[in-house]
Amino acid sequence: MARTPSAIIIDQDLQTRFDVKQAVRSSGLTFSGEAGFGQEAIALASDTRPDIMFVALNAPLERPLQTIESLLARFPTTPVIAYSSAPDVDAWRNAMRAGVWDLLPMPVRPEAVRDAIVKAMAAEETRRMRLQGRPAPAPAVGTIVTVFGAKGGIGKSTVTVNLAVALAAQGSSVAVVDLDTGFGDVTPMLNIKPERTLRDFVRDHGQIAQADLRQYLARHEEFGLDVLASPGALEWRAIKPDELRASLELLARYYDKVVLDTSGTLNEVSEVALDVATMVLWVTTSEFTSVHDSIDALKALDTLSVPRERVRIVLNASSPDDSVSPATVSDVFQREVFWQIPYDKRVRQGTHYGRPVVASAPQSAAARSITDLATLISGGRVTNGHQKSASFTWLPRMRASKAEN
Repeated sequence: MARTPSAIIIDQDLQTRFDVKQAVRSSGLTFSGEAGFGQEAIALASDTRPDIMFVALNAPLERPLQTIESLLARFPTTPVIAYSSAPDVDAWRNAMRAGVWDLLPMPVRPEAVRDAIVKAMAAEETRRMRLQGRPAPAPAVGTIVTVFGAKGGIGKSTVTVNLAVALAAQGSSVAVVDLDTGFGDVTPMLNIKPERTLRDFVRDHGQIAQADLRQYLARHEEFGLDVLASPGALEWRAIKPDELRASLELLARYYDKVVLDTSGTLNEVSEVALDVATMVLWVTTSEFTSVHDSIDALKALDTLSVPRERVRIVLNASSPDDSVSPATVSDVFQREVFWQIPYDKRVRQGTHYGRPVVASAPQSAAARSITDLATLISGGRVTNGHQKSASFTWLPRMRASKAEN
């Protein structure tokens, strides 16, 4: 029988230790002990030999960083996962230099703990295989980007289609899936008429190999992406959530990026889309009802198994008179606005003619904003409108620099 991984907690604050201990135990780990920084931490790690070490990373940073470096000097193969009440770019940079694998926001949630542990231990196993001269397994899945919004008419499908086209233009293999349980908009926005729909794919997913994908997904030759169309509104009744989940995970085995458009409600289908997502782009406008519905939906999200750190707020300007700042929206949400898409009348024009703005007007403000967003998702960095080759880590409260409009 496989042994349950063990963990220790290093933190000077007793109350925070208790809170993190509860999350660690709820995640299914074996809790092996707790200690403060310095020699106390070293002694605990030496006595318990844990599989994972959780370390607080709050200001002043010098003491926890020194402790992390000492721990990793003695136990270089044991992943360190830090947590912080207010993680920022500088804290993350310093933590990475010290050797931290991941940084979690407070309050630490069991789902986030499990996700971080799986990734950390998989990376460590890959490293060991490489050191032993054995080939490391290829990544099992691509990135699933779920575009969600808690209200209709906020430009969610427009963001989905433009993002998918931008990702494909940057060299990723892309499948865009229409999960709108009402009347899907993805295919008319791309001006294509598929022969099959998601219902066919879900029905046959257990027998579909890579060579068979073209039978189910419609190819857009100009934009270089594949589309899995939404079935008729009444046909959703035949699609079971577990089968839908397996179908989406199957697509992620064969595509670099799978972009999911969703309904404006938290139904069974959108819950699956949120749960399987590598990242969630939560689209909202500054209009009152959009913000209000998003706040309620985010509260509901806490009852699901979606870690909040996967969710990124995208503010989509809905009119040329929209003067509400991202900072104001951020204050209302109590969450940072990750990305802002400026208003551009050419977005709607491109939608009407089946040519997304990133293709029809690539130099427009909205097109450049969405293209830069695609660059970040693909692992690049955007600074003052110029792409730089660098990795990108999805972190809570990290503000990406945006292109000038």
